[in-house]
Amino acid sequence: MNLRQVNLAVIAVTLLGGVALADDVVEAGRLIYEQGILPSGDLLIATRPEGLILEGQYAACTTCHRRSGMGSVEGIVSSAILVPPLAGPLLFAPGKFANSFLDETHHYVPHITWRRAMTRPAYDPATFADVLRNGVNSSGEALDAPMPHYDLDEESAAALVAYLQQLTSEPAPGVGQDHLHVATIITPDAHPDDADSVLGVLRAWAKTAGSIAIPWKLHEFRLRGEPETWPRQLDDYYASQPVFAVVSGAGGVEWQPVHDFCERRRLPCLMPSVQAAPRDRDAWYSVYFSPGISLEARILARHLLEQPTEGRIVQIAGGAVGRRAATEFSQAMAGRDVEISTRTFRSISPLPALGDLRPDDTIVLWLRAEHVNTLTSLFPEAPDVAQVYLAGLLAPPKGVALPPIWRSRTRFVSLFDDLTLQAEIAQLRLARWLRQNGLDTTLNRRVQADAYAASYLFDEALEITRRQEERRPPVPLSREHVLEILEDVLSKFADGTTFIDTEIHVAWYGRMSLGPNQRIATRGGRILRYADARTDRLEAVGERIVPR
Repeated sequence: MNLRQVNLAVIAVTLLGGVALADDVVEAGRLIYEQGILPSGDLLIATRPEGLILEGQYAACTTCHRRSGMGSVEGIVSSAILVPPLAGPLLFAPGKFANSFLDETHHYVPHITWRRAMTRPAYDPATFADVLRNGVNSSGEALDAPMPHYDLDEESAAALVAYLQQLTSEPAPGVGQDHLHVATIITPDAHPDDADSVLGVLRAWAKTAGSIAIPWKLHEFRLRGEPETWPRQLDDYYASQPVFAVVSGAGGVEWQPVHDFCERRRLPCLMPSVQAAPRDRDAWYSVYFSPGISLEARILARHLLEQPTEGRIVQIAGGAVGRRAATEFSQAMAGRDVEISTRTFRSISPLPALGDLRPDDTIVLWLRAEHVNTLTSLFPEAPDVAQVYLAGLLAPPKGVALPPIWRSRTRFVSLFDDLTLQAEIAQLRLARWLRQNGLDTTLNRRVQADAYAASYLFDEALEITRRQEERRPPVPLSREHVLEILEDVLSKFADGTTFIDTEIHVAWYGRMSLGPNQRIATRGGRILRYADARTDRLEAVGERIVPR
């Protein structure tokens, strides 16, 4: 037995004999698996069969086998590429049919590559090192492309094995024997109607409407005080009762502490109704419907830059979210030859000076619906300006009462741009569901739709995960796997077609999609206007806008 075999044998005894490995070894393996960084600090190097050399993140195992280690299938069945799972309970166990006769036409295994993966013997540390370095599996058969060959020393191979051995080997925090612990989070700057809208839907869903795969036990994490105190509050809630995921939630513009908590705890935080989502390209566990008010600001900037604008652009912004929108808009317009005047206030009375407005001015109101309604009551004849723009997130068309002269001059910047008949039908279904569950239908219907969609999508991902267990040996429920299934569910809608199930379509958005590792489902919107000054019917102005 050579030195390599001795080292791997020691690893095998340590891993498979149940002796706990040092956390730093497992962490070293995680860095290899997720980021392609070796224990030495060097980048992982891999060579594909055609000779292409990959380094670092591009060579990391997650690129194909995904963060959960549960693998995937790419392409249609007749020519699909199988990316087999690497999670410990499946990797270090025989393939599903390893000990039984498998007919060539078995419907579970459509072609030979899949049959090899499902009939192989269990890997051990030595055979796994062989497959990494030489592309030979535990049956002694060469793997097909695109599996590369890795340049791994003994220390790196040992660390990777240590990480994979524990990957999905134990139930995630918050998984009970017959239920899931699920939380929703409400921040102090959430609008009261938004908080009530979210809590009503989540309570009803957890009690009666959802729980397709496994019942929920809902926990409400209500935050108080200043944002700098929220991390401690969240840690205290989590210490009292770990949860598997955070579903929906309500917040204003200060969501960063919640976002950081979810990323730090590796805790899925799914589609809260927030007015501004944190910017974090490295985020993985936090999923948002949209960037919020910052996206509306960038959509408006793109629209106005494509329109002939002779006068000033006058922004009137109220509250923290309005001021955030005004800042984002000004930044998006920076360097352009247009005068921007920004007026902010904390109370609608007294209003900022409006007497100096000119007929060629464009007015942008970053105001909530109640403030817009107050403004229109004070100025029922509307200011004599070229155009007025409202933010759909703050003042949706159904939330404002505009006199006809206001309607003739007003346009909405909106992420909620689905004007189809199917969207109307889905909204009627939501209203029926709300009534059936005794919920207040006078609250923020769009936020209720957000909470409903987040609950539905989470349960759908759980159900698909459960069905997958019927086709492979069961493994403990993984947060990462559920997030990846959510990606798969929403990736089906990338072409902008309507949802397969119109119950999900009540999310209000015309297009939602998630690709691998994407965490923002909506990245564009439209400018809307009233089709007629005396009707509620809206129509789109131009094409959908997706800012860079």
